[in-house]
Amino acid sequence: MRTFLNGLRKAGYGSIPILLFFILWEVGAAIIPEGVISSPSQAIRSLYHSAVSDTLFKQMGVSLGRVGLGFGLSFVIAVPLGFLLGTFFRGFERFLLPFLRMCEKLNPFAIIPIFMIFFGIGTAEKVAVIFWAANWPLLFQTIAGARGVDPQLVRAARSMGASRKELFFKVILPYTLPNIFTGIEIAAQISFFMIIASEVIGASTGLGWYYVNATVRYDLPLMYGVVLFITLLAIIINVVFGRLKKHFLVWKEAVEIG
Repeated sequence: MRTFLNGLRKAGYGSIPILLFFILWEVGAAIIPEGVISSPSQAIRSLYHSAVSDTLFKQMGVSLGRVGLGFGLSFVIAVPLGFLLGTFFRGFERFLLPFLRMCEKLNPFAIIPIFMIFFGIGTAEKVAVIFWAANWPLLFQTIAGARGVDPQLVRAARSMGASRKELFFKVILPYTLPNIFTGIEIAAQISFFMIIASEVIGASTGLGWYYVNATVRYDLPLMYGVVLFITLLAIIINVVFGRLKKHFLVWKEAVEIG
């Protein structure tokens, strides 16, 4: 009960700056000349009408579907490759590392036009952008986790006659899981950020396009409403993957203590 009350108290304190922000926004919208800014009440009302008409959720589904495809593809490729380079092919990893690091440093915003040339402005281009952006945190976090496995555990497992398959599933994979979830958390945040950016630059569907469409029509309430909705989605994604990461980090600490 005390823990619950403490949680409510912290949530209450944390809500005060947010409430003040919306109050100041509402007051500012009433003072600033019309046509410059929409009040939060108008933005939320416009967002509500968009949600009721199902337009908002359709565009959200399009964006999240693209994120899911690109993120899933990067996970399927980056994680197994990270395990291979971080364990059984470390010499090859040292050979590839400079090239991989160079690719990681390429600004994803700068290469969006290149992906548009190769794939057009449809779903394929968006999936390719997400794949590229999500690939690197997944790959390097997996490599780091696999390389960080305690050598004594590996030697102990080998001395007990463990095969490569048993060594991987019983030693390397459990030890690396927290790193993988850290990579997933980072990749998920980047993926959502990049899908909005790529849809703003060029698309005919998705939340980024929906925002641009509202801007072109000078629908200020909807424009600000979509910004609020995108922000809320980003917060939800951060919370969900942050909790998953925290869970697995606690599991790792318990294993290390034991």
